[in-house]
This record gives sequence, structure tokens and C-alpha cells, in this order.
Amino acid sequence: MDHISFIQNTLDLSVSVKEKSWLLTDGTLVIYHSRGVVEFVPSLDFTSNRAVVLSSGVHGNETSPIELLDTIIEDIQSGKLSLTQPCLFIYGHPAATHQHTRFIDTNLNRLFSGYQTPDDSVVEVALANRLMESVDRFFTKHDAQEKWHLDLHCAIRSSQHYTFAIHPYNRHYKRSDPLLRFLSQSKIEACLFSEAPASTFSWYSAEHHGAHAATVELGKVAKMGENDLTLLADFEKELRHFISHDSHTDNEKVISSVIEYQVTRSIMKHSEQFEFHFPSDLANFTQFNENELLAEDEGVKYRAQRGGESVVFPNAKVENGHRACLLVQKIEN
Repeated sequence: MDHISFIQNTLDLSVSVKEKSWLLTDGTLVIYHSRGVVEFVPSLDFTSNRAVVLSSGVHGNETSPIELLDTIIEDIQSGKLSLTQPCLFIYGHPAATHQHTRFIDTNLNRLFSGYQTPDDSVVEVALANRLMESVDRFFTKHDAQEKWHLDLHCAIRSSQHYTFAIHPYNRHYKRSDPLLRFLSQSKIEACLFSEAPASTFSWYSAEHHGAHAATVELGKVAKMGENDLTLLADFEKELRHFISHDSHTDNEKVISSVIEYQVTRSIMKHSEQFEFHFPSDLANFTQFNENELLAEDEGVKYRAQRGGESVVFPNAKVENGHRACLLVQKIEN
């Protein structure tokens, strides 16, 4: 990895990966734990009250966050970017990226509810276990005052907000002000507040480690090498600042520019009869008026609730038992 990019190293499935470590010229310790998992620990000259996990590629075809983090990793290794806190970079599902698909057997981002017995017929189960173990080990090793996990994705459809984040429900805090400050400073347009436990990667870190965590959606799916990262320049600039500056300087009060939504409910797919009553290419955050028909499944009709609801992540092709969409309402401040 010290001679080729993190993407190239991770995607070369013909070469086995063994844990190794080395020092950069600025004293930063690099620990290459396993395929797609690399840790950077600044030299002892730095003291930080923050430890940060940055993950991408949990869905294999969501490539812009993978490329964005790869440029950051390269600059850390070359000395162009100096860290002030330990960071764990995770490239989640290289086998799916290889196949230009979202997943191999099942949606990896629905498997982080806790450790499961490996299933030889579902490759994602063992992968989820390994990624949770990586996060557990990192946060146990770096028992910082502030733990962070930004799980970076991109949407499979157009959206009325090009960038947005999902703030997971967890037992530690209802609303993470440090996270919202970061989202605002990085020009993320909107944030969805969930009121129910989930099984996503960001929820796992929030629930089990009290991390300031979010699933961050950065634009739309494109093939590796075809992403226009200039559209994510504000986010990348702030992320670089976030991991390379003293966390004590980030406590100033910021007037948030983030548009906030409350997740009202999820519509689950229960059968192959499931269908939406809107076009398959509907943009995220499209508003439906009260009582408008949204979906139908085995004769059960789902209509927009009082005050109307907006649809996010509609996908009628998900597996039975999985979420077909989120429904949200704007929070009026």
C-alpha cells in the first residue's frame, strides 16, 4: 500500500492481505489491518480528544466516496496532509465494487445490528462481522472523549438535495450538535433524524460506542473514474480540515444551514406484489400530499400521512423484509 493507491491495493483480490505497519516521515504510524481497513495514528507529539472512522464502499457501486477518501489517504502518506487525531479508513465491499454491483448476496448495510454466525451462502455476514470488529478494536484502543464515524455513500437516483445525511437514533444522544456543526460547515444540504434503531454501519458506532455518527449521501452513483469530485469540494475541504486541526478549535457556535427532516416511518416490502404508485425514477425528497397513495403490497395501501410526507430511498427491488423507502417531514424551526 505504501507504493500504490489504497483503491488499487484493496481491489487487487488476487493478492492476499496481511497485517503490517510502518512509519511515515512525519512520524505517523500506518497500520494496514486487513483488506480495505487502514489506520493512521499521528506521532506522540499530537494529543487529541477525538478518534475518527471514515468508511466508504459499504455498497460496492457507490464509488465517489471511495475515490474521495483515497485522495485523502494518498495525501496523508505523501505528507501533504498531517493528521491531529487517529483515523480509521474503511473501504467496505471491494468484491461488490469488482462486480460493479451494490452487493453480492444481500445488502451489507442491513447487517450491523450485531455479530452474526457466518453463513457460507451470504458473503456479507462475515464481512459485516469483520468491519464491526475493526471499529470495536479502533474505538477501544483510542478511548477518546469524542468518537466519530462518517459512513459515506451516494444515492442511486437523483435528489432534491444533492448531499444529505441520516442522523441515526441511538441511546446516547437525541441530537448530536457537533455532528450538525460539521454537516453545516461542510455544506451538507439536509439531515434526516431517525427515531428508531437501525442496522446500518453508522447506527452501530452511535449505539455501541456513543459516536457522533451519520450516513452521509454524497451525490449520485457513477462508475469508478467517472465521478465529478468537484461537486463534493466543500465536503472534502471541511473533512480534511476536520482531521488535520485541533478539535478544540471547532467549538465555536455556528448557525446551521442544514435543512432538517424527521423520519416519520419506513415502508417495508413484504411480498413480490409490492409496487409504488409513482415513477421508478422519482427523485429523493419528492413531496406527497396528505392521503396520496404511495405504495401497495398484498392489498395493503400506504398513503401519505397528515401534513404530507416526502419519499427518500424508494426502491421496489429490495429483498422481502427490507425497507422499500423512508418517509420524512420537514422540521420547521
